[in-house]
Amino acid sequence: MQYFKFYLLYVPVLTVITILVIRFLNSKSNDQRYKFVIILSIITIALHLIKPLFFPYNGIGIENEPNIFSKPAIYRKITVENISAFTAIFMLPILLSKNKYLLDYISIFGFLGGVLAIIWPAEVILQTFDSIGVNYQVGLLSFDAIRFYVVHYLAFLITFILLYYKIHKLDKSRAKFFPVTILLVLSFLLLNEYVVYKLGWLNDVETHAINNGLLEGNSLFYDRNIRNFSFIFGLPEQFEKVGFFIDVLVPSFMKDPYVPVLWAAIPLFVYGPLLYRGFIALFGKWSFKSLDFIEEKELECAK
Repeated sequence: MQYFKFYLLYVPVLTVITILVIRFLNSKSNDQRYKFVIILSIITIALHLIKPLFFPYNGIGIENEPNIFSKPAIYRKITVENISAFTAIFMLPILLSKNKYLLDYISIFGFLGGVLAIIWPAEVILQTFDSIGVNYQVGLLSFDAIRFYVVHYLAFLITFILLYYKIHKLDKSRAKFFPVTILLVLSFLLLNEYVVYKLGWLNDVETHAINNGLLEGNSLFYDRNIRNFSFIFGLPEQFEKVGFFIDVLVPSFMKDPYVPVLWAAIPLFVYGPLLYRGFIALFGKWSFKSLDFIEEKELECAK
């Protein structure tokens, strides 16, 4: 069970780190906590951008067909190619901007993305790269395994700190705007994929997919099963059954093929506000109670 060796090492370690960080921050002010998450966000960007220097992105020692590790094509891996990459790259600018709508998005998706990646670390346990089989295996303590966990953990930790200490507060009046923000982010990912495709950085991936009959059409750009990391091109075949509650809300004219990004509009406007309100409820109960807050409550009860 290859999955469990990652789970049994990283989850307990990261849990202990979280407890220690929270104990450390409990005695700090929100300004100090804000500076702390700024530092963490800088580390997150750095870990995303240095990927081409290390295995497997540097391609050293990998004899793979097709050669999907050549430069400059491999630089596609440090672009905004998925939601996790968006979080890693834009966490710092969004924190500095203090834009409430963007902070809403980054708080919820950073938290969810971090938790889900730690629970199911697909990138480190599946022997695929851009949805293509590769002939190497990521070890328990290899650079990319550690990088994967640290980057996604920091996304979780930053957003947990924001919400737990109420550095950023979700507001139900903004819930209706949450789906719009998600659609804008997905549109940005679509633009990124288009640029990467036009630069020719996906030529080897596309040629391999065509030669092996992996494409539904003749273009990799619109395919829903390859490099469709954030489902901008529709639900991949392997997720059709588990994603039925999403797919049932998609109008038939937006499927076969799926209309990029827009296919998800109705599901997002249905489920997005519910998710937003769920986070309000969660962190309404699960948040830090300062000593001043506790003393005020005690005084109210004594009256």
